[in-house]
Amino acid sequence: MSFSFGAVVVTYFPTDGQLANLHALSRMCPRLCVVDNTPQPGDWHGKIAEERVTVLHNGNRGGIAGAFNCGIAALEAQGAELFFLLDQDSVLPPGYFEAMCEAAEKAQGMAEGEGKDDAAFLIGPLVHDTNLDALIPQFGLQGKRVYQFDLRKPFTESLARCAFMISSGSLISRGAWARLGRFDERYVIDHVDTDYCMRALRSEVPLYLNTQVVLHHRIGELEAKSLFGWKIYVINYPAVRRYYITRNALDLSLAHMRAFPAILFINVYTLKQILPMLIFERDRLRKSVALLVGCFDGLFGRLGGIREARPRVGRYLSRSG
Repeated sequence: MSFSFGAVVVTYFPTDGQLANLHALSRMCPRLCVVDNTPQPGDWHGKIAEERVTVLHNGNRGGIAGAFNCGIAALEAQGAELFFLLDQDSVLPPGYFEAMCEAAEKAQGMAEGEGKDDAAFLIGPLVHDTNLDALIPQFGLQGKRVYQFDLRKPFTESLARCAFMISSGSLISRGAWARLGRFDERYVIDHVDTDYCMRALRSEVPLYLNTQVVLHHRIGELEAKSLFGWKIYVINYPAVRRYYITRNALDLSLAHMRAFPAILFINVYTLKQILPMLIFERDRLRKSVALLVGCFDGLFGRLGGIREARPRVGRYLSRSG
């Protein structure tokens, strides 16, 4: 059994190195769709398109969620059955697509009462954070119980049911896309993938971790600091990102905590970053305002792009310096 597949790569002010990576990906993937979220089209679009790559300029409409939706729709029109989601700096290990397609075949075989064309599943790789030089935590699922995998021990199965996965390196089957629909563009950027995973769980679409594949990926721009002898990591997100992280985590928690109480833990990341932000980061006042407004909007379900939902606050948080 084999699948036709394609990949969506979202770009945003790509560097020369990241453009070179796109050229490398075009030789690995039969259907590559590059969705550029940079506000203005770049002169590199034509050069990439010459390599039989679909290039779409999205201009950041709907954020990364809008880019995913735009790219998957294009791949679906080309007949793809599996949709991979990649970042512009994703460097894939050798045999990545083949290994993930083999996992999809196994997931297809595990589906009950579904044919090849409509089996619904999501699969993600193990992700090694190059900043921390360690695998990011992964969470398993038994019924509605969520638990953390002990990554110090080898996995006993090639496909493990999981509760969450990041978008980078993951795949969505055409059946899952048909059942779950588009990414929610009201979340814009942060926790867009968390929302999709929660919708999958509530729709009984299985999420699998392919334990045979490791994707090396840099998550943010971390800087190690020392606080009272403890090593902590400062990510120095801009104020607007602080707003979206806080708001979206709270909104998702309220939406899903009855069905999956473990969703509340996504707010721990927000809480853990407050003290390092106040001590070490730049532009602390603006970021504190972002946290407070994000909490309010998350509690009361005020979503969408901040420049549209709160024009004055959006301009203030987006201001540099």
